[in-house]
Amino acid sequence: MTVTGKRALVTAGSSGIGAAVAASLRAGGAEVFITGTRPHTADVARDLGAAGWAIADFTKPGAATGAVRSALDTLGGVDILVSNTGGSRAAPATELAQADWESAYRLILDSAISLTNAVLPGMLASEWGRLIYLTSVGVVRPLPRLHTSNVMRAGVAALARSLAGEVAPNGITTHVIAPAHVDTTRRRALVAAAATSAGTSVEETERRQLATELPVGRWGRPEEIGELVAYLCSERASFQTGSTHVVDGGMTSI
Repeated sequence: MTVTGKRALVTAGSSGIGAAVAASLRAGGAEVFITGTRPHTADVARDLGAAGWAIADFTKPGAATGAVRSALDTLGGVDILVSNTGGSRAAPATELAQADWESAYRLILDSAISLTNAVLPGMLASEWGRLIYLTSVGVVRPLPRLHTSNVMRAGVAALARSLAGEVAPNGITTHVIAPAHVDTTRRRALVAAAATSAGTSVEETERRQLATELPVGRWGRPEEIGELVAYLCSERASFQTGSTHVVDGGMTSI
């Protein structure tokens, strides 16, 4: 999908779904600025042909606003925001400390609010923008052991829907992407944790998930999310806003 001439900030864009989104936007002609939490972010940015990159740990105060500032300095503006983060701690509710909830809030919900507040004035001034929020299928069906993620990502989804009608007259659209079982490092880590908790092997846990939770019978590919985001950022999707796009291989239909 063509997004030529647009300037995109993709957070957590150095691996997994974020990297696939950044690659799709770049392939569509956008200038891209990515953030990550590890030094390899620079290598990913170079391979992608990104205009720039920054190290940003969104659990730290001010990190999200600082990331936007770096993107604005490099790109001259941000037309597309893809608000994306890693996952928060997975555990039974009784094992979660207050610090886990606070960390998840800063990582997921506070960062989305801060990123939005920092880019929205420029979008309003130019009367064009795309606000894309990568969350989880947990926003439509809460997932076991992912309490902090379920709660904070639901808040992000509410932010996107709340903004939709207000900013649409200014040519700005908002979307929530709600994936599940996409083949990333995070998916594999969650499977390993589930296998340990159940006392089974990773292979057996994956076979069970594929058989009982995924009607399509395979894991999702990060590139499929990237292509969806590129479409939503294009003019072809300019009549769509305020939507939650579930990408879960049919998981929530059964």
